[in-house]
Amino acid sequence: MATIDSRIGEAPHCMMITFEIDPADEAEFNDIYDNDHVPNIMKLPGVTEVIRFREAQPNAKGFLVYTAIYMMASENLHLTPEWTVLSDLGRWAPVIRPKVKSRTRSTGPVIARFRKAVA
Repeated sequence: MATIDSRIGEAPHCMMITFEIDPADEAEFNDIYDNDHVPNIMKLPGVTEVIRFREAQPNAKGFLVYTAIYMMASENLHLTPEWTVLSDLGRWAPVIRPKVKSRTRSTGPVIARFRKAVA
């Protein structure tokens, strides 16, 4: 049975970013996202977790679709100057941003978080 997780207070806001990337750029994208971008963003107080996943198949345009979910302690943390500074560090801004085919972003409060009960 699933139960509501009481830890919503740690990160009551969520941002989801979805990227389309060319399959030829996948290895570099993942290397830079995992080893530069996320570690830099995680330095910002209030970013508590980042979850990334890739859709199983390329989309109709032949691009790979990756999504990152950022759990944040405050609304619009991603709009702060501190976020921008950390996001622009390393190889992310000069190498990957120009290669992203499209990006969509959604933000909002976490309404509920469910976890499987541990016996």
